Amino acid sequence: MKNKKDKFTKILLIATVTIMITRISYPDILEEVEKRFIEIHEKVGCSVVNIERESQISAVPVNREELFKQFGLPVPEEKETPSLPQKEQKQKVTGTGSGFVYSKDGYIITNNHVIEDADKITVKTVSGKKYPAKVIGADSESDLAVIKIEPEEELIPVVLGDSDQLKVGQFVAAIGSARGLEGSVSFGHISALGRENLRELQLQGLTFQHLIQTDAGINLGNSGGPLTNIRGEVIGINVALMLGANRIGFAIPINTAKQVIPQLIQGGKVIRGYLGVAVTDVERYGEALNLPNSYGAFVKRVQEGTPAEKAGIKIYDVILKVNEHEIQSAQDLVNTVSSYTPGTSVILEIWRDENKISLPIVLGERNFQVAQKTQENVSFLGMTFIDLDSQNREKLDLAPDTKGVLIENVETGSPAEEAGLFPGDIILEIQRKTVSSVKDLLAILPNLVNTGKPIMIRYQRGKQEPDITIVSVTP
Repeated sequence: MKNKKDKFTKILLIATVTIMITRISYPDILEEVEKRFIEIHEKVGCSVVNIERESQISAVPVNREELFKQFGLPVPEEKETPSLPQKEQKQKVTGTGSGFVYSKDGYIITNNHVIEDADKITVKTVSGKKYPAKVIGADSESDLAVIKIEPEEELIPVVLGDSDQLKVGQFVAAIGSARGLEGSVSFGHISALGRENLRELQLQGLTFQHLIQTDAGINLGNSGGPLTNIRGEVIGINVALMLGANRIGFAIPINTAKQVIPQLIQGGKVIRGYLGVAVTDVERYGEALNLPNSYGAFVKRVQEGTPAEKAGIKIYDVILKVNEHEIQSAQDLVNTVSSYTPGTSVILEIWRDENKISLPIVLGERNFQVAQKTQENVSFLGMTFIDLDSQNREKLDLAPDTKGVLIENVETGSPAEEAGLFPGDIILEIQRKTVSSVKDLLAILPNLVNTGKPIMIRYQRGKQEPDITIVSVTP
């Protein structure tokens, strides 16, 4: 009897739920979604601010003769006038971006590129009031910044979410000053997570790319504004759009900001751990190294005097783990190491000579300029250059006191290839000026390239006597 009663109860429950579901129409569902989107704007919109930046740049006076020659036109005659010295002129440049309230006492979060090199920053709140702002801290590697105002009104901070819990397909909303139109809201989805190596974004110095991709409309002026989930929690900071593409935008995960912002408020900068290796993804090298797995970061170069060199990391090593964290890519290694405090001891699991070994290492402090050396090569005239260190001298069988800049790669059909230069050549002089480092090269070469005139380069190949070649600069 009891079983029959339980069975009847279940049938009744199922029937009731079925009736309730059928009574909910599609318009009702859409209205509920619409209501939630409206609530997002009401909840978060009051915390979003417009940021106006003003800066002065040098305006180079136009050379009248050069201007006509550039377009292949004859220079028209004019009456002789006394030659006056050309003074450097300053030109005011303005720009707009977005930000959001982090705390009631006036801390505002935005992108570094929104306020970088600004002489004057003005924040406009949703009430229409404008406040002068000062930079508290900025970090170009994460493209995050904290500015502060002294509010004369009650500010409402945003609620921060958890970007580690995001799923592709979730609804999101982007809020900001799209093309200067304050309070603009667009809706979309999370298109992808963990986007890396996005050179198309052209954000100078943005090292820590592990970005959220969204089809919510992120336009010029949205940078620094919040990306929220459907509950109105900030899960990202809008940073860039892919130019020429339709509805492909990117945001910095809020959990990245949670690590950076407190350091910027407290000390004005971010302190990160540092290894001192140049690495790349392992896919191309795995088979040649007989690597038993598809993850890891392949070591291309070890910087002299760094924790990596002191610990015994070598070229051709594959870094598989940092402590218990499996390294999935070169970017993952950079992110993982940088998340540690300098002075932290970690254990690296490394694949070397078809064996796994463990290396203890004490991390150093990441310096932006030094770190850039280990990640990016300088490129001009179809050549990429790196500093000539002891490892490269040994590899090329050069004398220990050999000085110069190593050509790491030469592009096919480039001016460098036409001049007879090859990877492995050592540049000794440029236009009769000695170069001992990439820094020396950067102080000379860009200006010479800009002249458009052929450049004389003295170089050495292996143990041969130095030679001289001429590199043509293509217009």
